[in-house]
Amino acid sequence: MNYTLHQLRIFLKVSELQSITKASEELHLTQPAVSIQLKKLQDQFELPLTEVIGRQLYVTDFGKHIVEASKRILFEADNMRYTINQFKGIITAVSYTHLR
Repeated sequence: MNYTLHQLRIFLKVSELQSITKASEELHLTQPAVSIQLKKLQDQFELPLTEVIGRQLYVTDFGKHIVEASKRILFEADNMRYTINQFKGIITAVSYTHLR
């Protein structure tokens, strides 16, 4: 699997808003950029993450599991960034609990 943190963040926003258009607006990306990253992420799984019924986008049951895994992965990546900054002396008085 070669998904990126960027793709996971995009997928989380799309799943939260159930809209590529709204996700692209909130992420300050173009719709094609969001669609491309979503497709690249989707291509790494044998099961669909989302489905479109009519004009509405839905996250599949499998996609919901990936949403939860993505949250954990991104949380840990943020923790790593926070730890790096602590060691570099950038963050001194900020509480670790703000990440939770």
